[in-house]
Formats: sequence, structure tokens, C-alpha cells
Amino acid sequence: MRVRFSRLALAELSEILADLAAKDPGAAKRFELRIRQISKRIGQFPHGFQEVAERPGIRRVPLVRYPHIVFYKIFGGEVIVLRVVHGARREPWENL
Repeated sequence: MRVRFSRLALAELSEILADLAAKDPGAAKRFELRIRQISKRIGQFPHGFQEVAERPGIRRVPLVRYPHIVFYKIFGGEVIVLRVVHGARREPWENL
């Protein structure tokens, strides 16, 4: 299934990568690779990840080794990544 990132998710991802690159360019590259891997896996197994109890239809993928979570939904034959947020943020689905 095709995976598409929302504008908000792209902006969040860009900010995360810029912050990481400023501190450790290698970490930024590894994080970007992890996002690509997760995107591929979501496309292959869109129903394979946990649904957010408070938001039916929204699924979440914690990024192992990183404190971030990818939130997505399946809509119209594609996967739409809605948010890429730090796991310590409060209730990110309020803005989904």
C-alpha cells in the first residue's frame, strides 16, 4: 500500500532531523533510515500496528531506539502518516 506523509508529519520530521543533525549528523541519518524502514513496513502491513484506543482508525508505531511515535491512518487505499512526535508529548492525537 502506498504511504504518504501529511504536511504536518513532514514538518515534524524535518524539525526532528534538523535538531538531530545539529547535534549528531550520523544520528540524523540513522533516524531517517529508521523512518524509511517503518514507512515500508507500514505499507506492507498497514493493519499490523496498534490502534490508538482514544482514536479509532488511528494507528501508532513506536520507533525502537528513538523516543518518537509515528501515527497514521488507512484511508482510500493508502496509508497517511499524520504525525511524527516525541513519545513524551501529551495526547498528540488531539490535533489529528
